[in-house]
Parts: sequence; C-alpha cells; structure tokens
Amino acid sequence: MADVVSTRADRAEDDAPVPAAGDAGRLARLRGAAAAAAPAIGLYLLIRLISLQVMYVLAEHAHARDPDRDVFPDGSTGNHWQKFTSFMDALLSWDARWYTKIATSGLGGPVGAVDADGVPYELRLVFFPLYPWLARPLAELPFVTPVGALLFISFVSAIAAAWGLYAIGRHVHSHKVGILLAAVWAVAPAAMTQNGAFTESLFTALSAWALYAVLKERWLLAGLLAGVSGLSRPTAAALIGTVGLAALVAAFSRRGGWRPYAAMVLAPSGLLAYLAFASSKLGGVGAYFDIHAQTFGAWWDYGENHWNMITDILIGVDDDNAAKPIRVLSFLFMAAFVVMFLLLVNRAPWPLTVFAAVTLILSIGGHAHLSMAGRHLLPAFPILLVPALALARFRTRDIAVTLAFLALLSGWYAGWLPFISGQAI
Repeated sequence: MADVVSTRADRAEDDAPVPAAGDAGRLARLRGAAAAAAPAIGLYLLIRLISLQVMYVLAEHAHARDPDRDVFPDGSTGNHWQKFTSFMDALLSWDARWYTKIATSGLGGPVGAVDADGVPYELRLVFFPLYPWLARPLAELPFVTPVGALLFISFVSAIAAAWGLYAIGRHVHSHKVGILLAAVWAVAPAAMTQNGAFTESLFTALSAWALYAVLKERWLLAGLLAGVSGLSRPTAAALIGTVGLAALVAAFSRRGGWRPYAAMVLAPSGLLAYLAFASSKLGGVGAYFDIHAQTFGAWWDYGENHWNMITDILIGVDDDNAAKPIRVLSFLFMAAFVVMFLLLVNRAPWPLTVFAAVTLILSIGGHAHLSMAGRHLLPAFPILLVPALALARFRTRDIAVTLAFLALLSGWYAGWLPFISGQAI
C-alpha cells in the first residue's frame, strides 16, 4: 500500500504544472531534482566501483598468468595485435582506440592520406564524432591527455544516464523503481564499457533524457537531444524514429501546437548531416557503407550472422561455436533481453517499448560478433524496467544482497570477457 501511495505521489509531483519563475526558481527546481536523484546516482557509482575493482583483480591475475598473450587486433595502428597489461587496456581497446585518435588529431586529412601509423584517415569517418569532439577541447588543457578527457566524458555521461534512468523510472512507476532502474543498468552485461572510452554512456544519457522529454511532451528538447544523438552512433536511428513517431502522434492529436513538427525536423538532423558529410568526403554514400562492410565487417544482414551462431549453439551444427562459453553466455544475454522485452509490453508507455524494440532489432539484425551483444544492448534500458520492478518488491536487505552479488558478477564478466575469453568487447 505504501508503494502505491508513493507511486501516486511521485506521478502527481512529476505531472504537476510548473509555475512560472525566473532563474532562481529554475535553479531551485534543478537542485530539488538533483537531490531526488542523488540516491540513484550514488548507488550507481558504488556498484560500478565494486565491479571495476573485481575487473582489476581479474586483469592482474590474467596478466601474471600469461603476460605475452596477444588479445585483439588493433585496426587503428594497422591491425597490429595488442596485449592487455592492465584493466585500463580493456577500457581503452577496440573502438576506444579510434576515439582516442580522433580526440587527439580530429577526423584527419584527405581521402587517400594516411596517419603516422600508416592507417588511412578515411577509416576514422566510420566512427561518429560527437564523443571525441566533446573530449578534444578538454584534451587541450594542461596536464589533460586525450585518454583522460575521453574517460572524463564517459564518467559525466554515465552520471547523466543514471539520472535520466531514475527520472524515467520515477515518472513511469515510483521513486524506488527509478533508483533500481539505474542500479540494474550498472550491472547489465558489458557494463564496463559505461566507464571506458566508448559511446554507450553518452548515447544512453541522450536517449534517456530525450525519451523523458517525450513522456513530458517537451517536444523541442526531445527533438534536439535526438538530433544530437545522431552524431554519436548510427544506432541513434532507434531514438530518432521513436521521437519522430511520438511527435507525429502528438501532431495528429493536435497536441503541442507547432512544436511536434519542429521535433520531427530536428530529430534526424544530426544523423543525416554526418552521413552527408562523411559521404561527401568519400565520394558517395555507397563508399561510406563499403568501409563499414569491407574494413570493419559491419553491415545489415537481417540477423543471419546471429541466427547462424545461435543455431550452432542450440543444435551443435558447429562445435566451435557451441564449445565456447563466451558465445553461449552472449546467447543467454540476448535471449534474456528478448524475454524481458516481451514482459515489458503493457508495463511501460509505448515510446519506451518502441525504442527498446528497435534497439533490439538493430542489435540483432546487424552483422557483428555475438560477444558484442551485451555492449550493443546497453542503450536498450527500458527493458531493464522488468527486473527493476521485480526488485522493488523485495525488502531493502534483500535488494542490497542481490545488487551486491550482481555487482560482483558484473565485475567478473568485465574481466573474464577481454582477459580470459579473449573475445570482442
């Protein structure tokens, strides 16, 4: 009964009209919102600290056991194989190597030119620029390295994402569910990339606040955030489509005046602008997608690659796939997300469900290694409302024990994935 009352009070507070006020009033509301979100942010940071500590221990163990092991091919330095000597190497591997280059020296020179490592500058165009652009001004400050700047942007973005998840959980259900939604996101598979030089935290923060703006019918803010997200990664199409559809529904319903129409224009602007820029540099949109496919092995294959791996695991067509624990775990993660999505239907407003569905489709339908599923599904945070709602029914002590166990498990996976299994992050 107390939870029901709390839920109604939270909704009433969220949906109450905001009185007109000056800068002092807006600042007071911001302080109040920050104070309400503080438990969610604090719990998120505590969980991530525990997980990273476990990852650190595993990394030290793996390096001591086999210090000369080659772990992953680094295309940013001419496909040279790299070794992991510490947990920081994992946080700065794969895509992070490219973002470090862009944060250091930008998108680079003309087509056909190569950088100091002999790698064509044009390959950098595959990686959307928002994340390294945000880090680059910081990297020019005294005593700040490009790596430090990237990790700082990830840290701030992760806090913004946890706050946004709390805001959505509270708006949709209750204060308690908001806190737990941020906590569950902290222990999701591949949550370590939230703290590395990757785009997951930044994109999740933009998605959470854009979807919150949709739920509150703040169309200009939703369109602007969706537009900016289009500069962060191509899968921003999920957010852009959701915001555009919600704005279209509002326009047909004659809600919001001209603002939903503006949101429909703003939402795709960033993605279209960057695709136009990159394509013009390469001589056509076909050349841009050719680099994705031929150099990075990324293209839309309607889920064929994932389907083949999954059938290999389930019926043993290919013993190599079925025998590798990382592929079995990744399949279980993906299956769990699909099941949680099915349970999400009718438990959340439709824009959250649509965003989660399209994110799932884009993750499964694209050609990529199965072990990367955990990272690609991190932005599909609305699905995590299902475990957050389940945890909200527990007693406080049971919640603490469950989250502590999941934090340790998340840290183990974060260390095991790159250092022990040696698979793609």
